[in-house]
Amino acid sequence: MLSSFMQTIRRSAVLTPLILAVVFGGAAEATTKFRVAIPEDALTLDPIASSDNPSIWTELLIFDQLIRPTPDGKNLSPGLAEKWTISPDGLEYVFTLRDAKFSNGDPVTTDDVIYSLQRAAGDKSDWARFFKPITHFEAVDAKTIRMKLDKPFTPMLNNLALFSASIVPKKLVEADKDFFLHPIGSGPFSLTRWSKGEKIELAKNPNYWQAGKPSVDSAELDIINEDNARVLKLQAGEIDATIDVPYNQMSKLASDSSLKVGTADVFRIDLVQLNTTKKPFGDVRVRQALNYAVNKDAIIRSVLFGNGKPAVAAIPIMAYHNEELKPYPVDEAKAKSLLAEAGYPNGFSTTLLVPAGNVTYRQVATVLQAALKKIGVTVELQTIEGSSQFSTTKAGNYEMSLSYATSDTIDPDQLTGFTSVNPERANAFHTQWHDDRVNELYALERQTLDGPERSKQFKEIEQRVHDAAPFIFLYHAQATYASRANVEDFRVLPTSNFRLEDVVVK
Repeated sequence: MLSSFMQTIRRSAVLTPLILAVVFGGAAEATTKFRVAIPEDALTLDPIASSDNPSIWTELLIFDQLIRPTPDGKNLSPGLAEKWTISPDGLEYVFTLRDAKFSNGDPVTTDDVIYSLQRAAGDKSDWARFFKPITHFEAVDAKTIRMKLDKPFTPMLNNLALFSASIVPKKLVEADKDFFLHPIGSGPFSLTRWSKGEKIELAKNPNYWQAGKPSVDSAELDIINEDNARVLKLQAGEIDATIDVPYNQMSKLASDSSLKVGTADVFRIDLVQLNTTKKPFGDVRVRQALNYAVNKDAIIRSVLFGNGKPAVAAIPIMAYHNEELKPYPVDEAKAKSLLAEAGYPNGFSTTLLVPAGNVTYRQVATVLQAALKKIGVTVELQTIEGSSQFSTTKAGNYEMSLSYATSDTIDPDQLTGFTSVNPERANAFHTQWHDDRVNELYALERQTLDGPERSKQFKEIEQRVHDAAPFIFLYHAQATYASRANVEDFRVLPTSNFRLEDVVVK
């Protein structure tokens, strides 16, 4: 009888909890999965080799850091370090580790922490400059680490909250050259499967140090490039949440009682990269002309439905933002005059990379094309996969590129280095623009204590970037997201990522 019944249920696609309870005499334990759609796949899961957001956001679900930003993006809070002290001269940091384990059950040790931070500062790290001032580590006891710097380095504490400062298991990384294809961390989730271009599957870390979290048993990051496809899958219940909802669909989704929508103020700058190694973008008059030609307010009204603010430089609205700077006004006559001075009285033709599947960027690109046409600049739009755009601009194979940058910390040092400094890891966000004074100020602000003097240095950097215009500065957009109504506490943080440990699926 049992054998016959089992043959029947083997042919069934689904075993319900009720059937299992009848057969085995007990209730089956329900499991919960949270599925969130993202536009692009991660490029790597090695924290010291990452610069793209999908990689960074995934790593923050798997790995933990000593410190983390608070959810409101205003302060730092304990991570693997439950407390810390800093000497008055800023040269000595002492961290006390909490009792934490990696997802395989191994304890997080002082050796793991020291190894991870030394690796982040090593020659193979793309983020070494963020940790170079560290000259010495000492495991004081099993739970205490003393760290010394050769000089005061103001962003140090924020840098320890970066994904690149993720704590990894020393023995496993050293033993397995492919460790980061199947990494193990102490964060809320562990990787179970990575189907490139399709999905990243995660399981709840049963050893996570935050008791009771995550709420869900597993999570899935579904890679869906097309904005509209993500929204349709959300409406159909095929996913539980999505980020990057097109602005023109927000009010419609908000009226659907089966869904929730949200916006978040994030540390983000949307802009057009101008490759200054390509003519005519090496000429500052051309770059300024492009800025005078674009009506940022009109884009915010018509494309973003008011969910943004005009940008003045390449840094988001965050600490030390230069509020005295004003966006380039719309002035077609001024733009044409500058082009004529630069030797382009009849304008020129160029190309603009536009991320595929992004409804908002498709609309923005069309507006830009029309605006620049008015000053004689003919723009050919070239669609490119979002995950390829970064590597393409990094290789210098572009003229103009519609893109954005977000800050992973609450201090402007990280994004200043990324978008404004050259040489640095992104060489002024792949524009190759260079300014000696900006580089000098960048070095100074890193050694200046938080306060008025550091504020003055950041504001001068913003002023110089504004004036030199290696980008068409567009806007600071709010992040959009949506979920099914039975999902609680899914949200985008000021650093633009999402932490799924608080998400509840009812």
